[in-house]
Amino acid sequence: MTRERYEIEFQGSRDGQTWTPYPFRNKPQDVRASPRIYAPYQPRFDWNLWFASLGTWRQYPWVVQVERHLLFGDPEVLGLFARDPFLGQPPEQIRVVLWQYWFTGPGEKRDQGLWWRREQIGLYAPTLESTPDGKIDVLEFPEATPEFK
Repeated sequence: MTRERYEIEFQGSRDGQTWTPYPFRNKPQDVRASPRIYAPYQPRFDWNLWFASLGTWRQYPWVVQVERHLLFGDPEVLGLFARDPFLGQPPEQIRVVLWQYWFTGPGEKRDQGLWWRREQIGLYAPTLESTPDGKIDVLEFPEATPEFK
């Protein structure tokens, strides 16, 4: 059991300025969406991402492989998400960011309809870009591992 709730999120961009998240099926992401309960099984992709959020991308290199597949619009990997936010036209860049989540209190839930509060911690994995010749460039690496890890 962990005391904090960390989650990673895949985001794509066409210009490196505006980032669009890939929506998950079962993980916290939309701060207005209630937590989901699944039993007796955990959705494998989402569950493994939660474990990855407790480590680093070097400990979970498959996260970078997911980024690579998203850059090329791999339908099998896109099928792990609730939908393709880029409608079959893959973005030029992919990044993975780390968030910390907290449940809201009864007042926030009642007044604002929020189940979660979240704060972006920073970049989780390298930011990747596809090149016109079909290669992948690394645009940015995450800073040193945060203290809470």
